[in-house]
Amino acid sequence: MKIALLHALPFDQRMWEPQFEALADHEVHAPKLYELGSGVDEWALSVLQQVPGQFAVVGASMGGYTAGALARLVPERLLGVVLSGSRADADAPERRPVREKWIEIARERGGEGIWEEVKGAFFPDGADADVVEFAHAIARQQEPEDLVRAIEAIRDRPDSTEALTGGIPLLFVAGDKDPLVTSEYVTGLAAASPNGRAEMYEGVGHLPNLERPDEFNGLLTSWLATL
Repeated sequence: MKIALLHALPFDQRMWEPQFEALADHEVHAPKLYELGSGVDEWALSVLQQVPGQFAVVGASMGGYTAGALARLVPERLLGVVLSGSRADADAPERRPVREKWIEIARERGGEGIWEEVKGAFFPDGADADVVEFAHAIARQQEPEDLVRAIEAIRDRPDSTEALTGGIPLLFVAGDKDPLVTSEYVTGLAAASPNGRAEMYEGVGHLPNLERPDEFNGLLTSWLATL
């Protein structure tokens, strides 16, 4: 099976390293979204050019917004969608000042500055220090202009709720310590989909694939086998 792994801000495709071995029997594509244009729709169209035919898509946070764009644009190409620490809706208007602040920080301080802004929301107290440092090392290497483009894409993303709950096999994965994606949101959206499923991880933040890789990989591979 062809699988597209789409990364979160402020990381790149290396955030999926804990999944590569588990997906060795599949044809895995893990593009660096920042290089694919501006906006989630442009990213989605570029992913389609890189991954011919039908495929499953796994999106973490910002990558999930791109998965939503794929569901809006070409639902017939998707075998299934995994949203990990992600949402289907548009960015809330009250988040706009936050995005503008992030853009300023990205321009002035790059990946290190954005990491300082998001790390508290991404990882709960007590998260494994090696996992946090792994994420930090990736984040601080990102270029300011790439991060600005990505934040603008997050800010301006369309609502993909209808497309994602329209019948495409859908798996929501989230941590119960994630302040950005609540359990109520995840379970409610999964219930709204005829082919939706929700899995919550206790004590986990915004990036379940990094904090609980073995459990995440087992869930992902068993779910892919159903498609």
